[in-house]
Amino acid sequence: MKKILLLLAALSLSAAAFAQDREIDLESLEDLNKIEIASGGKVETELNLAFPMYFGVSVLTNVNTHVPWSKSTMDLKTPKNFVYGLQLADLHLRYNVLDVSLGLRWTFMDFTFSNSEYTIRPLKNTYTLEDNYTLYPIDFEAQNYDGKKSKFHASYFGFPLRVGLKFGKTTVYAGASAEFLTEGYTKYKRPKYREQIKGAFNPFRATVEGGFSYGNLGVFVMYGLTPLFSDVMFAQANTLSFGLILGL
Repeated sequence: MKKILLLLAALSLSAAAFAQDREIDLESLEDLNKIEIASGGKVETELNLAFPMYFGVSVLTNVNTHVPWSKSTMDLKTPKNFVYGLQLADLHLRYNVLDVSLGLRWTFMDFTFSNSEYTIRPLKNTYTLEDNYTLYPIDFEAQNYDGKKSKFHASYFGFPLRVGLKFGKTTVYAGASAEFLTEGYTKYKRPKYREQIKGAFNPFRATVEGGFSYGNLGVFVMYGLTPLFSDVMFAQANTLSFGLILGL
């Protein structure tokens, strides 16, 4: 999946580079993704499709873990904590420089353990018969594991609400989103193994976010107000993501 996302990013950037080489106006390319609903009045209404796209990294903040290992076990390799977001649709209302939008966004988040000897596994609670979660040594289940890469993943569909100011090609915005978990799992390679742990993640995620762009390229920062994990007896953590926006 990550290779597919990187390919999408490369194709998008290649298209932008091609447009610049051919002296094609990038704004005309951006217009291909817009459907004008109403214009000519004080308030303009517009629907955007398949943009913007977000590429970046994530870190965990406010980390507190109750498992019988040191907190450093939950440390992550920040450069490898990949986050990708695709705004599938965006409804805009514009009045002068004010731009208010409500969108539908898919967000993909991959986290990589610094200590790759561990993964996350469900542990049946004998009193409630429900799953609790714990850090689990991979060697206990895969003695031929090469110890090089252990990850966990969560993806969401959400509804971002954004208020922005547009001054020519420059856009500044702040917003918030309500997101719902669609998938959660752990994985490692050599040997290749993947296990669903959707119950470990909070099924609802609320974020605040902000960004700045010039033309079709910008930067963003996004903070998760709700804990990443649902099992607070396993770990508590919030997410902070930042990176580039294409096509804002």
